[in-house]
Amino acid sequence: MSMTNNMLNIVEKDVDKAIESVQEYYNNIENNIDNVIEQIQIMISNSTDDQIIKTNIRETIKPFAKQYSDKHKDLHGSISKIGKTIDKCFQSDFGNVPIFELFDKPEKLKLIYMIICEDLYRQGRMSIAQQLIEETNLKDNDLFNVEKNFLEEINMILENLREKNLLPALDWCQRNKNELNQTGSLLEFHLHKMRFIQLLQMGNFDEAKIYMSNLRQYSILNGRCEQAVNELMGALIFAQRDLTKSPYKYLLEPHLWLQLSELFMQQAFQQVGLSQDSPLYVVMKIGFQALPALMSIVNAMQNTQVCHILSKDELPIEVDVGQEHRYHSVFACPILRQQTTDQNPPMKLVCGHVISKDALNKLSIQNKLKCPYCPLEQSPADARQLFF
Repeated sequence: MSMTNNMLNIVEKDVDKAIESVQEYYNNIENNIDNVIEQIQIMISNSTDDQIIKTNIRETIKPFAKQYSDKHKDLHGSISKIGKTIDKCFQSDFGNVPIFELFDKPEKLKLIYMIICEDLYRQGRMSIAQQLIEETNLKDNDLFNVEKNFLEEINMILENLREKNLLPALDWCQRNKNELNQTGSLLEFHLHKMRFIQLLQMGNFDEAKIYMSNLRQYSILNGRCEQAVNELMGALIFAQRDLTKSPYKYLLEPHLWLQLSELFMQQAFQQVGLSQDSPLYVVMKIGFQALPALMSIVNAMQNTQVCHILSKDELPIEVDVGQEHRYHSVFACPILRQQTTDQNPPMKLVCGHVISKDALNKLSIQNKLKCPYCPLEQSPADARQLFF
């Protein structure tokens, strides 16, 4: 990653130099054009012979035209240098990395089309998704985990939130109140909190006081958000003077709207069992993170037999994708010293120790198992699979 950052810094320096050259070029042109115009006006006022005026103007402009034509060539060189630096610092040939056999069958291509359509649905690009469905002979019911009408409504609500219109989101929360309460969601409270701030900004203090009364009642009934309600009470007092110069001015920061949109999207998708991020986004993000390391190892192994390792389900190296994108067990068996997989999951023994399924099978003798740590004798059938 540090090498990639160094490469990006080199490219950034060339870009900064090109921008500086362009700005200098146009600033000089502007200043010199003003000087030329001034000289031409003097020539016109000092002479009545049109032919002499034309000749003088031509002689005045000619050196400037040549000067800036030459400078333009230098400017083009500094811009084209950016492309050369990119080609030098970054490898553009990824031909050795992809495994085309992964997508060599129609049913595999179908999965790709499906996640692209799901991503388009999530973005509200329904017409584009429909066109892709028609061109790839997909059907709406092929799109697993997607409810088109639901996503259309969610995109409409998110669009309203971007325009700071809270009413559609509040209406959705009211219709899904029972489901939100079951998960302990505070989405509706945060929406009402933002509506309260809007009332303060509009100077509608009477309605804001009524809103505050309802928010306090909510806090008392639910036993939560007491501190947030107290902060809003303080904001109500200061807003009658100037909220932007008060200790509660942070309640007006624009990024709070973005956080509110993200919270709504997360809670809404959770109600139908969808992740907040689309599968396509996750795959692309992790792929970009893994690509530099994969390219390095492919280049190192391309003349050896071990390059076939990329055709397996497991990568030959570990790629840190962050906690938010860990979807499988990362338990390593203390006996075989191997990371567990779906086919070789972690198994909890009766005594509480955990080993892999392969280790369990190897240690089992005549339907008996002695724990390698206790050692408590037990039946292998009593072991239970663990899910992290």
